[in-house]
Amino acid sequence: MGDIVIIGGGFAGLEAARVLAKKRKILNNRRIIVVDSKPTFDFLPVLPDVSGSFVPRSHVTLDLRDHLEGLKVNFENDEVVRVDVKTREVFLRNNTVLVFEYLVVASGTGTNFYGMSEAQRRALKLDSAQDAAVVLNTVTTYPFKKILIIGGGYTGVEIASNLAALLRRRRIKKYSINIIEKGDDILAVLPEWVKDYCRINLSALRVSIFTQASLKEITDKSVTLSNGLIFEDYLLVWAAGVNTPSYVRQLEVEKDGQGRLAVDPYLRFGETCFAAGDSAAVKYGSGVLRMSVQFSLCEGRVAAVNILRMISGKKRLVKYRPIDLGLLVPLANKKAAGYLLRVPVVGIFGWLCHYFMCIFRSRGLNNKSGILFDCVKRLFL
Repeated sequence: MGDIVIIGGGFAGLEAARVLAKKRKILNNRRIIVVDSKPTFDFLPVLPDVSGSFVPRSHVTLDLRDHLEGLKVNFENDEVVRVDVKTREVFLRNNTVLVFEYLVVASGTGTNFYGMSEAQRRALKLDSAQDAAVVLNTVTTYPFKKILIIGGGYTGVEIASNLAALLRRRRIKKYSINIIEKGDDILAVLPEWVKDYCRINLSALRVSIFTQASLKEITDKSVTLSNGLIFEDYLLVWAAGVNTPSYVRQLEVEKDGQGRLAVDPYLRFGETCFAAGDSAAVKYGSGVLRMSVQFSLCEGRVAAVNILRMISGKKRLVKYRPIDLGLLVPLANKKAAGYLLRVPVVGIFGWLCHYFMCIFRSRGLNNKSGILFDCVKRLFL
């Protein structure tokens, strides 16, 4: 009998820990250990709002040690450097080795700079609440610099709208915010009507969009794009893509193009090893299920239930069957576009739905009430 190790204190990891902690009798003295290099759980869907000063950083963070102690779950605040599935060992940066009986990989993803060292050195990113605070402080300090947001996906669009709204509130009239997207359009996988709606609202916020363009050269003074445009006196914000941590990419198992672990219908990638959240590449239709909070929570729950069933000696495990509740792209002008249960939703109603779900899925009473207060306050701005 060994420990249950959960790598990652995000949505999937904490949900797995919660479900397991409720079944102490079944665990039969097995320890639950959550490992994360960050001391806090950061509520990622609201980080663009933190960068735009609409939501304080304190409303999107939760102290992991305090939270897990309340669940009677052990916490290792350290970075995983290697996992050996055969010997069932997790190696940490501080030379600690955790031996597991069951493993849940739920460490999510981080910013992918695609080997561009200059971009990595100079660009701001949005992987954590600390990153969002740095973006806010930098833009507030240098409001007249040309802001280049690399990547026109959900994150890039949300950052652009929030920074535009921030500078408008600060009465900065001549700001320059630009989305640089190498593809043919922003929000590539979404329906055309969602793209159109977001483009119209970004235009109203005076956000420029450059598609079929990428970074060609970066220097101290300027950025040159592949289409020949040159931006001087710039700030670079990177939202162009993500990948899994290096220890996940080193695992000798099947993965998708982003390094996510290919799992079976029960979320396993090994005999007693599970993956959940953004770490898992779950087959869905002809492709892979997109990264989403709703899927992460359910996957963490299913992984935990299957571990409990294996401990109990039950042969039949639970299959993970994703239910897509919808997707919304919220913009800082109190509008949103997307769909709920396949029903198109736009405008302030969609915006309110997004924040209702954020309040519902946030952790901790202080954070829930804080985001609710921030949402109500913004209605009157």
